[in-house]
Amino acid sequence: MIYFRTVLTLTMIWGLGACDAGEEQDTFEDEAFSDPSGFTQTGKNGAIQSRDDDDWRISPIYIGRVVIDPAFPNPAPPGGSVAIPVRIRLSDSVQGGLEVTGYDRNEIPRRLDSIPNASETGSYVFRFMPNVLGIKGLIRVFIVDTRGRLVSYGDIQIDG
Repeated sequence: MIYFRTVLTLTMIWGLGACDAGEEQDTFEDEAFSDPSGFTQTGKNGAIQSRDDDDWRISPIYIGRVVIDPAFPNPAPPGGSVAIPVRIRLSDSVQGGLEVTGYDRNEIPRRLDSIPNASETGSYVFRFMPNVLGIKGLIRVFIVDTRGRLVSYGDIQIDG
């Protein structure tokens, strides 16, 4: 009987912790799908010139496993490409790969680039041309795993 109570108590504690993590992830996703506001300004080489604390945060389910550096250059030059550096810190912490997506002018999600082998530890870089979305001004892009779970998000200013 004591064994059963111990197992039941531990299961309930674990379950409550999982609810908190799920709630944190839900809050993170709600914040991600709000309107873009501000952006981390970076130079051509990725040097941060000013930081937006809302950009490139890591979701609760990926904290400690993935590191996302700010997009650069930001603002993006007209017709130019943008890079987003990614570091995978733990092997097999990302099942499948990673994708960066954004919504086009018709509010249709478009994959901008992917890293299919992101399950391996190491450094990777997303590279894409944000003008393919057909939007000028401030846009939000999302980094998701191949299961559709949100990893990070950030805002990019498209000039021109």
